[in-house]
Amino acid sequence: MGQRQVSKPSMEDFQTYRERTETTLRLLAEKWSTDDVGRAVEDLLKDPDGLSEEGFAWSREVGLNFVLPKGALSCKAISSSQGRDGLTASTAGGPPIATSPDLIVAPAPPCGFGVFATCKLAKGAVLGEYTGEIRNYEVWCDEITSKKKARRGSDASSPFIRDELYAAWGGGGPENAGVVVDAHALGNSIRFVNCSCFPNCTFKSFGTGAQGHYRLQVQALRDVEAWEQLSVDYGWYSDPPTLEDIRKEATAAYCADLPVLQTLLLPDGTGAQPACGSAVQPTEVIAEAVQEARGRPVPREAPQNFLHRFVDGEEVARFLEEGKSFEKAESYLDIPGPVWQLYEVVGAEQVGISCRCALDASLNKSGRCAGIIGRPMQATHTGRDEMA
Repeated sequence: MGQRQVSKPSMEDFQTYRERTETTLRLLAEKWSTDDVGRAVEDLLKDPDGLSEEGFAWSREVGLNFVLPKGALSCKAISSSQGRDGLTASTAGGPPIATSPDLIVAPAPPCGFGVFATCKLAKGAVLGEYTGEIRNYEVWCDEITSKKKARRGSDASSPFIRDELYAAWGGGGPENAGVVVDAHALGNSIRFVNCSCFPNCTFKSFGTGAQGHYRLQVQALRDVEAWEQLSVDYGWYSDPPTLEDIRKEATAAYCADLPVLQTLLLPDGTGAQPACGSAVQPTEVIAEAVQEARGRPVPREAPQNFLHRFVDGEEVARFLEEGKSFEKAESYLDIPGPVWQLYEVVGAEQVGISCRCALDASLNKSGRCAGIIGRPMQATHTGRDEMA
């Protein structure tokens, strides 16, 4: 399928742009009226300053057909990547690829903002290019480490900071030292594409230049319906250092909860208060799961905590019935199987790469989620073995 080259939108005035954006946002809000996305879009429409001339100028610079919301104005707009660290942006593969005119950036809680299709997009369609600063990977890593130390007094790799969440791998580069395309400070609307456990798009490399690094375009993996969010797999779980951090944090969280876990008993039939809300502790989720498996049902007044899906109360109950106990873990492999998946997700939360895509039907209508960005579903991958 052919690629559109970047061209600035026609010389419409701000008011025309704004009216088109408001009309489209109303349709988006109507589609997701019962979801957080719909409510967040309605709030944007009520804000008289939500669609500003600054957002208009940003959109015109990158070829976006709608005004970028005020809350998304977090980086400088560039339509083509810019080199740093002695690197130059590749021009192989032709001029910068235009962002599809059928995409709009809108609120997408809990992710912040997302990119939505305003009409049906065909499988295989190239929807835009991921632009940013072309950085030497080692130099970029050193900068991230320095920022972490300056902000929190520690150069520990986890938790992630926002500055490192927009870097996409761009190939080996000179001497195979590694190159990333970093859209944290400079980028276009494609930087707002969120991650999903069931992505409808993918990053495709193209245009490898003389320095050995390539460009990235977003391509639809299937037909994308109108008002769906574009989504990709960020792949962080497949990154060995990140996976190591997840497992380290999972082990630490389990060991911290050990005194409570060692007091966990089978239900006495009297029932227990359901674990709800976002601040629930893992031990509360486990206790509730066991209660549901062996105790008397308890009325629920609020939605079940998201973590509940990662623990099987029946497995924990059998673990206790067999006289087994929760013991100190020296590594993630020592965490008992019935609670391993839960603590792996808790570990990812500590690292800063938890996934909640199943809570947003515009991003993932399946209702299933691995809880960790880039992780295969638990039904196909235990997390105990190395990735294939």
